[in-house]
Amino acid sequence: MMKKKIEEIKNEKVFKSEISWRAAEYDFIQKDVSWYWIVIGVAAALILIAIWQKNVFFAIFIAIATMVVIFFGRRRPQILDFKISEEEIIIGKLHHKFDVFENFSLRKRPGRLDEIVLKKKKTFNPFLKIPIDSTLAQDARVLLLDKLPEVEYSESLVEIFSDWMGF
Repeated sequence: MMKKKIEEIKNEKVFKSEISWRAAEYDFIQKDVSWYWIVIGVAAALILIAIWQKNVFFAIFIAIATMVVIFFGRRRPQILDFKISEEEIIIGKLHHKFDVFENFSLRKRPGRLDEIVLKKKKTFNPFLKIPIDSTLAQDARVLLLDKLPEVEYSESLVEIFSDWMGF
């Protein structure tokens, strides 16, 4: 059934054996001054609670975590070269063979670049997300369908929260 579907897609238009493009590694959202004040305010409240509870290590952790959040909030994304071929997926200088992935999803995101979400065969950091233009996404889908099964992807609570925070 899946092979028949792939063949229908391939016959529908000229099939490409590889595609490549350039994109930012993630969507950058400009943060205004109020974002920084909110982060610092929440951190200050948590540090005060930690001191009230006499938990110095938690207070130190919150201070360091706040600096990391501010650093990554200001950091601009790198522009990377992406390539999907019949043998591997290349992101910048990293090469990923298809055997390290379980499946993939193509995530439509109106107003932003679409995403190819690849699920790795490991439990720690299992998802690799690749930004892609919607016109190239269908060509990528055809290439990936030949190598991996396509599944439905649903966002986790952490992803929803990080989008809300502007990451």
